[in-house]
Amino acid sequence: MKNKFIFATGNFYRFANKNSANLINFIKKLDIDGVEITFSSKDQLYNFKLNHDQAMWLRELQYVSIHSPFNLIEDVAGDNQGILDQMVRLYNLAQKIKAKNIIIHPHSLPSAQILKKSQVKKIKVSTENLEKKRRFTVARLERIVNEHKGVGLCLDVSHAYLWSPQETEKLVKKFNKIITQIHFSGTYRRKDHQSLRKVSPLFIKSIQPIKKLNVPIVIEEDMKTRDIKWVRDEIDYIKSLFV
Repeated sequence: MKNKFIFATGNFYRFANKNSANLINFIKKLDIDGVEITFSSKDQLYNFKLNHDQAMWLRELQYVSIHSPFNLIEDVAGDNQGILDQMVRLYNLAQKIKAKNIIIHPHSLPSAQILKKSQVKKIKVSTENLEKKRRFTVARLERIVNEHKGVGLCLDVSHAYLWSPQETEKLVKKFNKIITQIHFSGTYRRKDHQSLRKVSPLFIKSIQPIKKLNVPIVIEEDMKTRDIKWVRDEIDYIKSLFV
C-alpha cells in the first residue's frame, strides 16, 4: 500500500501566531496526504481556533492526528481538573477535524480514569519514544504501554537515533503490532528534528526497518524557512526514500 505523508504544523512552529491555526493556510499549498496539529503547550492548545474553511479542509484529508502539549501534566502541576480540561479540548478538536490519533508523551499520559472520563479513548491514543536524556528505555516504554491498555506507539526515528543507530530496529521489533505512525526527521550533529537532506548514510540505514510498516509518515522537522520551493523539495526527497 502507498505510504501516506503527513505534515506536522510543528515544522513551522517558528512562524506561528498566537493562534497557530494560521499555519494551516500555508500547509494547504503542499502535496501531502494529511496534517498533524502540534501543540507545544497548554496555552497553544487553548488559543487554537480553526475557521470553517480550515476545519473542512482538514476533515477531507486522508489522515489527521493531534500532538498534545509536550508537558500536558506538568503544565498544570498535576491538577486533575486541568489535565481533564486539556483532554476534553483535544477530544473535541479531534471530533471536529476527524483526527484518528492523539499523541501524548509518556511522562504526560493521564491516568486511565481521566482518559475514560474525557472520552478520548474513543479516538486512538499513542505515546512516543523520546530522546535518550528522557530515559524512556524500550523496557520502560513496554511497561507504560502495558499499564495503559490500548495505547499505541508513535515511533520517532530522530529520537531513536540519539540512542543508537540500532534503536529504531529495536522499537520496530518490540512494538510493530501497535505502531500507529512515524515521526520522521533526521538527526544531525546530535540534534533531532533536522532535515533529511543533512543526515549521514548510517542514519538512512537506521530507518530501513520502518519501511515494512504500513503506517502514516509524519514529517516533523524544525524548518527554518517557509520558502515554498525548499519545503516542497524536502517533501519530495522524503517521499523518494520510500520508493
